[in-house]
Amino acid sequence: MPKPFPLPGLFDGAPLAIGEVTVSRLNIGIFCMALLIMMAMFAFLNGTKWGLAMRAVAQDPTAARVVGLPVGRMLTLGWALSAAVGAVAGMLLAPLLALQPSMMFGVLIFAVAAAVLGGLNSLPGAIVGGLTLGVTQNLANTYVTPRTGSIDITIAFLVIVMVLLIRPTGLLGHAVKRRV
Repeated sequence: MPKPFPLPGLFDGAPLAIGEVTVSRLNIGIFCMALLIMMAMFAFLNGTKWGLAMRAVAQDPTAARVVGLPVGRMLTLGWALSAAVGAVAGMLLAPLLALQPSMMFGVLIFAVAAAVLGGLNSLPGAIVGGLTLGVTQNLANTYVTPRTGSIDITIAFLVIVMVLLIRPTGLLGHAVKRRV
């Protein structure tokens, strides 16, 4: 079985210490890049014609096609944007996870849990869900299991199950109503 290959960090330097809290430069860089990408995606989806067209196609491809939107081109653009964001996420997280075939499995589980918690049809909900899930996992790892190991994946799966049982639309999501 091949050994994981560690990669150098993009943001090197001494960690930042504020009182008793110490944060690595890599984590600060990842947070700043995530904020930048979220703001860029929000501005693109809400402030451009292409973003509006992508949202229309995602909501109802048939109606979008009827009004003349190029559905195939918008779907291609959506896949290209998701691949670009995924590539940036992989580059940023590779130094933390080491290069191996399953390196993004945990990140994928956390992303699904955050989207389900916030609401699958709500971009701000996914952001709130991600922040809530991150704080919950850090608190659990600090106070619940400081000596027995990490329970990150367990919490992510519990969040997915509990939200789907209690509120399937998520915290900020809403049920889609269709007129027939």
